[in-house]
Amino acid sequence: MSITATLLALVAAALAPSSQRYQDCISLVEADIDRGRASAQQWTDEGGGANAQHCLALADIAAGFAKLGAARLEQIAQRKDAGDDFIRARLLSQAASAWIEAGETDLAEAAINAAFELAPGAGELYLTAAKVYSAKNEWLQVVAAVRTATQSGFVSAETYVLSGRAHIALGDYVAAAEDVVDALSLEPTNIDALVLRGEIQQTGVAIDVYYDDPPEKDGPKK
Repeated sequence: MSITATLLALVAAALAPSSQRYQDCISLVEADIDRGRASAQQWTDEGGGANAQHCLALADIAAGFAKLGAARLEQIAQRKDAGDDFIRARLLSQAASAWIEAGETDLAEAAINAAFELAPGAGELYLTAAKVYSAKNEWLQVVAAVRTATQSGFVSAETYVLSGRAHIALGDYVAAAEDVVDALSLEPTNIDALVLRGEIQQTGVAIDVYYDDPPEKDGPKK
């Protein structure tokens, strides 16, 4: 994932309400990682609170220090000024994603489990859970997590691709093809979905992709 994509994904679940200084901090990190990280550190040292530390954590991750960013996110989740249980669960979900990026799958699993304890009804957490299970090659759990997220109204091309990979590992190429359709319906140029589409088509399963509203699922054609 690119630096900008990483930031946008994490800022999408930022602390609320975020200040103008927080937005400026994120913008600076996007424009110049080193300067942005230094600015976030200065803001943190000045007592900027949870928002300052969150910007610094994202800067750490963008700069390639995923472990440091993950640990910082978990620390923020313990702060009283971080927000309610739902916001804290989001922070732990972000930490789980950072732990995955750092290759620490056990720590990622611990973080997402802690997030579920805080907000068991938060469907969006299953998107991160799917990533954790995929990193651990727990294919049935990947499929279940993506299904639960979708049923809760949360979808992403990335996790549909993970579900497709899981279905292939489980030997179900037809279900994998359906995941590819869902992924490309959301992001027609998603590289991972296009690669997966090619792999599945080589097995003889044809995939019709619709780029507007996804069609009713009649299943892929053989």
